[in-house]
Amino acid sequence: MISLPYGLSIDLSSLLAGITLTAIAGWLASFLALRKDERAVQLDQITRERTKWRNSIRKATEDIAQAYHDNKSRPIPARIAVLRAKLVTSINPKDDKDDDLILSHFDELFADSRCDIDLFTKRIGLLLKHDWERVKWECTPIYIKVFTRYSAKQRKWRKSTYREI
Repeated sequence: MISLPYGLSIDLSSLLAGITLTAIAGWLASFLALRKDERAVQLDQITRERTKWRNSIRKATEDIAQAYHDNKSRPIPARIAVLRAKLVTSINPKDDKDDDLILSHFDELFADSRCDIDLFTKRIGLLLKHDWERVKWECTPIYIKVFTRYSAKQRKWRKSTYREI
């Protein structure tokens, strides 16, 4: 306790506690604001890039369907090779299951093995839907994620069999 003129006194421990609490609150607020800004930028970038990716996959699928129908009358090997390269560089090369099936299906489409273009587009549709669910999940605020993580809808798209036909 420090005595001041005119009968005033200062409790040094209370003063230090007040300053400490204020400093901690300021640090915590600035940390949360920084984290919020970083998360907003991250979500914006990821969402924008995934939107571009989904649009390019849609366009590639349209081109593949067109080439499939054109191939019946006049084969164009160079165009098919370009489409395959575009598809290979757009899907996950480490996915030994679903993305590999898409690529195998593409090869079968143009190898005269009586493959179905509708099944191919359905596989692409499931790929896009799965990615869309992931984007929605990543954009969900954390305080809502706590309550919805194990909901039936979340469990459905998280299953390893979600993209199986």
